[in-house]
Amino acid sequence: MDAPYRPIACAIYDRYERAILSRTPLTVRWLESERPCEDTVRIQALETAHGTEFVSFEDSRGAHHRVRLDRVTLVA
Repeated sequence: MDAPYRPIACAIYDRYERAILSRTPLTVRWLESERPCEDTVRIQALETAHGTEFVSFEDSRGAHHRVRLDRVTLVA
């Protein structure tokens, strides 16, 4: 079972929104099945479901991901 969701800082959320609007790639590091991943990605959407925020993105190989925002450990 996942740990309770921890909201992220508004400044980071704003950075995601700017990347979506400008279609600017971001380098992100995230946990996927407890495995650390890092890539330069294109953010596609932000969404909230049941009080948990998610980011959807496409990685450099074209794979799509949907990750809880509190599982992203770096945004550059």
